[in-house]
Amino acid sequence: MEGSSAQNPELGSFSAVWRHCPDCAAPYRPRFLRPGQRLQCSRCGARLALGRRSASLQTPLALALTGMFLLVLSNVSPVMTFDVAGSTQTNLIITGVIGLVKQGYGVLAFLVFFCAIGAPAIYLVLISYALAAGALRAAWPGVATAWRWILAVEPWSLVPVFGVSCAVAVVRLDLLGKVDWDSGVIFVVLLSLCCLLLGRMVDRPRIEMILEELS
Repeated sequence: MEGSSAQNPELGSFSAVWRHCPDCAAPYRPRFLRPGQRLQCSRCGARLALGRRSASLQTPLALALTGMFLLVLSNVSPVMTFDVAGSTQTNLIITGVIGLVKQGYGVLAFLVFFCAIGAPAIYLVLISYALAAGALRAAWPGVATAWRWILAVEPWSLVPVFGVSCAVAVVRLDLLGKVDWDSGVIFVVLLSLCCLLLGRMVDRPRIEMILEELS
């Protein structure tokens, strides 16, 4: 690690998750970097992370809370209306899951439900809890467990992918009948953008350091 010569404390259990260099796949452990410091791969020298000026946790917390609100709205509002030969059906997100179950695709239905509804809900609730604890510097119970669940569930939170798949489905369904977007699609798009921004703004090493100090 180049930059300031100051040493950073180990992050304990919060930094126990190992990652891999994108260039040579060498394992490394993320750590908190002060502005000007950078983390380099010990094998190939690739830059793995760059220390930036620490941002407030309140912004990602606000995004997480907004995401929870949008997740509820996107699931209770119709996404599209499908009209075939005069038969009209209004569809929610859960409608596709129920349809897959009725057609005998139970495993696929579970995956769609988990990736589009379950995992995003778990992720947004837990990361809101962890960010609120970090922003308030409050040693709330179960924060360490919540953070481990966040790291485990985050890759399965695929709301943006679900939004793209909806757009592709509409193109295909339009060949069979008339498809109209409903208000729910606005919430799905906003939720997708919210999740993408949240993923970019969450400074994991810094949050891990704060939670380690509180534990």
